[in-house]
Amino acid sequence: MPIKFSLDSAMYNVVLLMAFAAPLSTAAASIAVGLGVLFILYHRWRTKTWPPFDASLLEVLAVYMVCQVLIAMTSWEPLTSFREVLGELHRLFPLVFAMTFIKNRAQLCGVLIVSLLALLINDAAGIYQYFFAGEPRAFGFSHTPTFYGSFMLIQFPLMIFMAQLKFLPPLWRGLSILGAGLSLICLVLSMTRGAWLAFVAVALLFVVLERKYRLFAAKICAGLAVVFLIVALLSPKIQDRLSTMVSTNFQSNTERVLMWQSAAEIFKDYPICGVGQKMFFEAYNKQYISDEARERPGEIGRGHTHPHNNLLHRASEGGIIGLGAFVGLYAYFFWKFYTQFRREKNIPFGAGMTALLILAGLQLEGLTDTNMNQVPIMREFWLLAGTLLAAEKIIQGTRG
Repeated sequence: MPIKFSLDSAMYNVVLLMAFAAPLSTAAASIAVGLGVLFILYHRWRTKTWPPFDASLLEVLAVYMVCQVLIAMTSWEPLTSFREVLGELHRLFPLVFAMTFIKNRAQLCGVLIVSLLALLINDAAGIYQYFFAGEPRAFGFSHTPTFYGSFMLIQFPLMIFMAQLKFLPPLWRGLSILGAGLSLICLVLSMTRGAWLAFVAVALLFVVLERKYRLFAAKICAGLAVVFLIVALLSPKIQDRLSTMVSTNFQSNTERVLMWQSAAEIFKDYPICGVGQKMFFEAYNKQYISDEARERPGEIGRGHTHPHNNLLHRASEGGIIGLGAFVGLYAYFFWKFYTQFRREKNIPFGAGMTALLILAGLQLEGLTDTNMNQVPIMREFWLLAGTLLAAEKIIQGTRG
């Protein structure tokens, strides 16, 4: 008896696996993406048709990927750069999968609940590391505390969105409120200064955009600020981190400035296509590193692989083509999320606002770190971006 194959069912399970794995396991998330690609190719082979992908979205992604291919062709090491191009394409699949195969309220709830469980596990790991394992900074299942801070910038808006989603069961709405609180705690425990500043900016952005709830949001933000100040007064570690934000004597700050200067020099020397994807390490550590830099490859460390700034990273590795493609891609999604927010103006903290704040938080933190090329962060972002774009039609009742 032949085995029945339903692409919609198989791909929904793939999205569920990605939702759980993305914050916790890079390997498991990669397996999920691979399964999704195989299921779609099998469907294409059997039916001679493609799933109903969003054509306009695919066109935008195609233009972006063509730019990446052009950069890789002129790279210092084309094979290395082409591998990175394939990796970036791989990281975009969750966006397309979620947008296409989350089709009704039950499926939307399923993906959100699985995401919530994974994020709560990530929170628990960070809290354990800081309070019980003696780690100076929480990092959860992320590679570094900095990336953990990025996850908290993603998690907090998502938890608020889930907490007010009326068709989500009460148990999960309550756990979402808990998750929102834990995400703030873990954001502080990550000791990531750039993420702290990004959170403040995102909160101000929400207050400015959401006129209907402006006063209420302003009161909440003021309350959170008071709580943070009280905690900071009681914590020498937080005081130390705060004191280094503008200090010219703090090595991390001075090294960042030197890297930014070097990245600008690389861009000046290679203005069209840059030095190629994954080539900042070679260019900076072997040719463009400042004589004043103390963090050098060799005995002290293995050298920096990025300039701690998304824009300078793209400019140095991709020139004007790479920088333009990066800015253009995310400007498109800012516009897409903003227009979705405008259509959802009668929904308190709707899907469009949630996606807009997540993207704003990541990009703002990316002014002091390179976070928009990290596999776990980008998988989580693109998966939730697709989920929140699909959510609009589901919530309005025009899908499923």
